Parts: sequence; structure tokens; C-alpha cells
Amino acid sequence: MTEFMPADLHHIKDLALYGIDRTTVAIGVFDGVHRGHQKLLTELLTVSSELHAYPTVMTFFPHPRSLLTPNPPELLYPPEEKIRLLHRYGVKAVVTVDFTRQFAALSPERFLSESVFAGTVPVVGICVGKHWRFGAKAAGNAEFLDRMASDGQFLFRAVDELCMTDGQVVSSTAIRKAVSSGNLVLAEQMLGRRYSLFGTIVHGYHLAGEKLNAPTANLEIRHGVRPPNGVYAAFARLSGGKPLPAAVNIGVSPTFKEQYGRIEPRIEVHLLNRFNGDIYGQNMELELAAFIRPERQFENAESLKLQITEDISQIMNILERS
Repeated sequence: MTEFMPADLHHIKDLALYGIDRTTVAIGVFDGVHRGHQKLLTELLTVSSELHAYPTVMTFFPHPRSLLTPNPPELLYPPEEKIRLLHRYGVKAVVTVDFTRQFAALSPERFLSESVFAGTVPVVGICVGKHWRFGAKAAGNAEFLDRMASDGQFLFRAVDELCMTDGQVVSSTAIRKAVSSGNLVLAEQMLGRRYSLFGTIVHGYHLAGEKLNAPTANLEIRHGVRPPNGVYAAFARLSGGKPLPAAVNIGVSPTFKEQYGRIEPRIEVHLLNRFNGDIYGQNMELELAAFIRPERQFENAESLKLQITEDISQIMNILERS
């Protein structure tokens, strides 16, 4: 059997191209691959072991709510990071279905026949969250799948939601709210790891280097929930490299608004430990470790420089303890 690379397949029939003879499938959006998703993936791996089958995840892009609701959610992670994480947690293949209005209109029966059981590889097991719904008007659910499985053609497992100690359900929605409100601790508890932003390094205003002697790289993110404006301690990874300590400012640089006018909100990353190198155009993961202080306006650049020195000292202490 050919070993999968963390790449994206678009139809379950593509599994046959890799010599797979049987598979089990977990189905869902999996945005964030949080601890609730990890619980489902653990069940998938258990079923796969019992049935001697290849564990596969079927997911969707764009997010179904981007077509079905007037206020679509921001994705926690870009699709390629979701796929990487799914492989990290033991999944061997990821099928990303193109979610369209035509696809959303499929009945639960047609969803199964055209998406799950459409290939030549037998699907011998299905795992979903107990409250997951699918098909036109969300008519399909765990009870529907349980009835379909009763004829013995596949094994079905519905997995309960994961709750925090205070009873709060772990969900992508709850994590989005935590990040957007600045509660990185809660987001980390639900994810099982620190929250990260992903993007590309682009040119900015060059204020930090010229005015503050603290040159920054501007991170342009395509997907992700932006936390509140402020200063953060973080680890930066360039194109999958080792983590580099970083001081991060998210905001609009209010100290310079009179000189430069309105500055668009941006994410400025100052790499510490005397990092020196041309990183424009590179991809970066920015793992947020701690909130330091809110962004605020200073009287002048010199006052801001003094504050940045204090911020960096505090950030280094935090990151060294990490």
C-alpha cells in the first residue's frame, strides 16, 4: 500500500488509487481539530483497528455555514493546516468534499450513496459526532446512520460531545469566541495546544525598524480568528522550521496615526534572539503563548521604544519558561 502524504483528496473513489482495499470514515467539518474532534478520531482509530481498515476523514470546504447562513464563521485554521493536523492525530487519508449549494441539497440517502459509498473501496465503518447532521434540511443524523447500519453493511459509532470541567461543550464556535475575546487559555484548553495564526510575510510600513529599532515582519493571514489588539508573546515557525521566540503586536499603531493617517489593522512579528534574515514571502505559523498588554497610544516614539524594551524582557521570561 502506498503511504499517504498529507495531501488533499477530493472524492472517496480516489482512495483506490493508493491500493486501499477497505476503509473506515469519520465525517465532519473538523475546523480546529480540537479535543472534541480528537475524541472522535480516537474512536475512528479504534474502529479501524477492529475492522483492519484504513482510517479516513471526510471533511468539507468551504465551511457549510458559509453557504447556509448569513454570517459564516471565520475558519480557525486554513484547510492545509487542518489536513496536517488530521494526519498528526493518526488519520491516513483526508477527503475534502467541495461544498456547494447543489451538494447541500442532497438528501441524506443521496449524500451517502454519492459521497461515502461512491467508490470501489468498501466503507466498513462510519464514525460521527452524536449531534452531527447532514443532508438537505439537516434531515440526516446519528439515528439515521444507525438505522442504515442495522443491515450489517457497516459498523456505526456515534461519539458524545466533550465537555470541560464546568460543563461547557468543546466546539469550534466556543474556541472562536475564546480567541476573539482574548481568552487564549480557554482556547488552548479546548484545542489541546496553543492557538496559532498562519499566513505569509509581507512588506509593511517599516515603522518598527526605522522608528523603534525593533524591525517586524507583517503577517498576512488568509484564514484564522484574530485576537484583540495588543502585544503578545509567541513562537514563530518559518515554513515548518524550529520555533523562534517572538514579540507580536496586533493593531493599528495609534502612536503614529497623526503622522501616517489611518493604518490598517495588521499583525507585526518581531523575531527575538537577534534573528537576521530575509523572510519576505515565506509562510509562517505564529503560536500565541500569552497576552502581554493592550495596544495603546504613546506620547511619542521614544516612550513607545521604552515600553517595547520592557515588553521584550517580559516576553523572553515567559517564553523561556515555556
